[in-house]
Order: sequence, then C-alpha cells, then structure tokens
Amino acid sequence: MFFQQSSFYPRVDSTNPDANSPFSNPAPSSSSSSIYPSVETTENLIWEEPNTTTEEAMENVLVTVPGAILHLIEKDSSVHLASGDLTISTLGEGDKVVAVLACVGDQVQWPLAKDVSAVKLDESHYFFTVQVPQEHGEEKGFEVLNYGLTVAAKGQERVLRELDEVLDKYSFLSKEKLKGVGGWEVLDGSVSTETSPEELQGSEERKEVVEERSGAYWTTLAPNVEDYSGSFARWIAAGSGQVVRGILWAGDVTVDRLKWGNDFLKKRLEPGSHSQVSPQALESIKRVKKLTKMSEKVATGVLSGVVKVSGFFTSSVVNSKAGKKFFSLLPGEIVLATMDGFSKLFIFVIIAVLWGSA
Repeated sequence: MFFQQSSFYPRVDSTNPDANSPFSNPAPSSSSSSIYPSVETTENLIWEEPNTTTEEAMENVLVTVPGAILHLIEKDSSVHLASGDLTISTLGEGDKVVAVLACVGDQVQWPLAKDVSAVKLDESHYFFTVQVPQEHGEEKGFEVLNYGLTVAAKGQERVLRELDEVLDKYSFLSKEKLKGVGGWEVLDGSVSTETSPEELQGSEERKEVVEERSGAYWTTLAPNVEDYSGSFARWIAAGSGQVVRGILWAGDVTVDRLKWGNDFLKKRLEPGSHSQVSPQALESIKRVKKLTKMSEKVATGVLSGVVKVSGFFTSSVVNSKAGKKFFSLLPGEIVLATMDGFSKLFIFVIIAVLWGSA
C-alpha cells in the first residue's frame, strides 16, 4: 500500500514521461522473489525490447522515526548534520523497487542497499557506512562516509522494531554490543534512551544536551567505526557472492580512547564552548551534500518518469559518457557478483546519468 504525504523532494508531472528518458520501457517483470533482478552476464545489462505497459511511479514510506539526530563521524570531532524525522522510503513502479532512500529531516539523504552497512549498537544508536565514488586522485574506487544516528528512543519501541526490520531487509544490518564501557559517561546512552521525541522537540536545552552527548559518543567510537567500515568496504570490493555475517565489530574501545572521550564530552558541555571543524571534515561534508543532491535527482527522475524502472540498462546508457565513467569506477566483481552488487550498480548508474546531464 502506498501512502500519500509531503515528500522530501518535489513531485514533477510530465505529460510525456518517455521523452528524453535514458532508459528503455519497462521489461517484463521477473519471477524472482528479490526486489532486484539477478545479473549473470554483461549481456543482461542491455535490454531494448519495447513494452507498452506503464505504471505510475510512486513513493512508499516504509517507516518514520521521530526524534533522530545525525552526525558525520570523524576521528577528532563528529559533526552534527541534521535533526528531525528519519524516513525510509522506496521508489518504484508497481512491485518494482528502483531505489530505497533514507533521509533525516529535509537536510541529508542517502541510498540504502545490501552494500550499505547498518550497525545497531543499543536502543538509540545506529551507524551507517555509505560508499561514494572517489572524485580525486589516480586510484579509482570509493570513499567512505560514516553516519552516526542517535534516536530519542523513549516510547518508540514499536517504531524502532519496524526500523530494524526495514534495515535488515534493505541494508546489511548487524547488532553489536560495546564491551568494557560500563561506568563511562561518554558512552552512557541513557540520555537518549530516556528522552522522547516530544521532549527533544519541546526543550531546546534538552535537545542541545542530547546532541552534544551524541557527538561525543560517535567521536569516541570513531576509530572502531572506521576499522569496521574499512573491513566492510574491502569485503564489498571483493565481490562476495552472498551476504556473510562474518564482519564483527572492530574490538573493544580502548581505555585511552574512553578517557579522551570523557574529557572531550566535558569540554563540549562547557558554556560557550565551540568545536573546530577540520579541513578533512569539511571535505566529507561536501561529499555528504553532493550525495544528498544526487539522491534527490534520482528520486525526482523516478517520480517524474524521466527514469523508467526496467531493471535493465539500455545500450544508450551503458555507452554514454556518464555511464562509461561510472563503470570504470567499479571492480568487475561488483558488476557481476550478486543482486546486492547490482542494486548498487543500478542506483549509481542512475545517479551518474542524471548527475552528468545536470
């Protein structure tokens, strides 16, 4: 069932949805139970057979979680990116899903797929590892963005169970427990677990405390998060044929890091204190904004009919300048390995084509 509501991106009406489309008309639906079609050979990426069947592209909101706070995780100081509702939606035609997008407020948005890691650390803390195409340097590949999500969890047990189900279906979800952190204020999650979305919204002072504690929490865990995300990225690049739940949390948090985090938290909570954003963090923020903008382009393209949901790419897309540039970024294993690799390929080829035509 599809829900009508105010969308993160504008709805575009088109009297001729096939005009200027980089994609062919939809191919016949697959009998596979997966939301993505399987890919076995490179020839399957080319599909030109016409089909006059058309369906209206729709947005389906899977889950909305109020009281979310999003940080970009950096080694020395995690940066607050957005606050508001976390919304996860699918975009597609009928039972065909072309993209799954997560957004916080109307500020930050990113795609979900099986090659996006989501880790639940406790009832109010999740982190996401998102890979984006590398823009600089001679080495081709991906750069990693690490997002730390804190939720005002009080009274949201049912909604958070729904969130876990959605993340388990549409991303690589694992649940980890931090060890050896008892008694350390900086990783005490009670402030967020004992705060409701209404309390977060109704008290500016309460909101500021939760945001500051959240930033210190993710900064303290930053080395562990980076170790985990690096291992996950290498696993994805290897083109594994199936999702293997063998990538574990990157070990205990060191005592030195806990002491540093506690001192960092106390400084953050001092009146009039301000954190400096490093040049590296500023570059990461630019990538966050670009990924959000590209995701918006995908959504607008799907909903307006500019991007047709076929499950296959036309030869014009594969051979286009933007398409060739994108394919050169990917190891061959990702192109052919799994439906999860295909989901990433599909999303980012759409992004490459729309971004290249902007």
